[in-house]
Amino acid sequence: MERIILDVDSAGDDILAVLFAAVSPQVKLEGVTTCTGAAGPIEQVTNVVLNTLALAGRTDIPVAKGAWRPIVGNAKADMEAPVHFEKRLTARFGERLKKFNPPAPKPSHAPIDKHAADFIIDTVMGSPGEITLVATGPMTNLAMAFLQEERLKDNVKRMCLLGGNFVTPGNITPLSEYNIWADAEAARVVLNQGVETILVPLDVCEDNRAAASMLTRDDLADLESAGDHPVLAMIRETFPIYIDIWREFFDLVGFPMDDIITVALAFDPTLCTMTEPLFCDIVLDGRLARGQTVAYRGRQLLPGGGPKTTRICTDIDGRRFMKLFKETIALYKAA
Repeated sequence: MERIILDVDSAGDDILAVLFAAVSPQVKLEGVTTCTGAAGPIEQVTNVVLNTLALAGRTDIPVAKGAWRPIVGNAKADMEAPVHFEKRLTARFGERLKKFNPPAPKPSHAPIDKHAADFIIDTVMGSPGEITLVATGPMTNLAMAFLQEERLKDNVKRMCLLGGNFVTPGNITPLSEYNIWADAEAARVVLNQGVETILVPLDVCEDNRAAASMLTRDDLADLESAGDHPVLAMIRETFPIYIDIWREFFDLVGFPMDDIITVALAFDPTLCTMTEPLFCDIVLDGRLARGQTVAYRGRQLLPGGGPKTTRICTDIDGRRFMKLFKETIALYKAA
């Protein structure tokens, strides 16, 4: 059983990742930490996690509220792009958008009285070599933890990080993926730690070459027979609009399962084909290239580089992953 801390920004697939990790027999979810990102302010992000765990009957899992802004960040208007994206969808989807990132109601329980970075440090240092860090949003909390505790890098088991793009065009600029771009400085800190890392880029998530790993209405229909647990009912009710948006707006076959894939790789890395360990760095300059993820390959004349500890996912066994997801989520019927 893999012991993980899951760091999220509470976008749609983060919700599924929390539910997946909370019920998976392969995972011991030590806690969930929250970071401002695609879903909006830190209060919204944290409340979504608390409500999701309550729905799952797992209020025993600690939630630690984290970074309310990136270390440096980008222009205010650019940082608000995900919010404005929702406004752009209004004309096309109208009332159906009420189920897309709605304001979270007040949770029935509260986060713990500890910052996410401190929770990460305390949990990892309390169990050296046993905790995997899984980050599915901007990496601000992880960077703060590494900068605060220099011994952390030697005591983390490994990291599974969602971010970057190498073949597939970026989703924030042509060169940059959102999670990296939203806090490029943080991502650079994290990837330079020399910790064994699996990096999950858009290439194996938000590209129709990975269509078999995307959530479709057929998959929701498969969950109809799984039972009437509140978690299953919520997924069937909430996620059709996500599927439709990614089909109609992004021209994908279904809703990409980026965050759940990242969690699953923590205990089954054979789901993806990966490169050999490489050094991976982040571009911090300019507007178009800021946040671009660069893998050091081949031979270069100028000095540079760093620890070769990051394996980049290049392909995914989508059918096996989706089968795993549906079988795992169906465990809620017996809960």
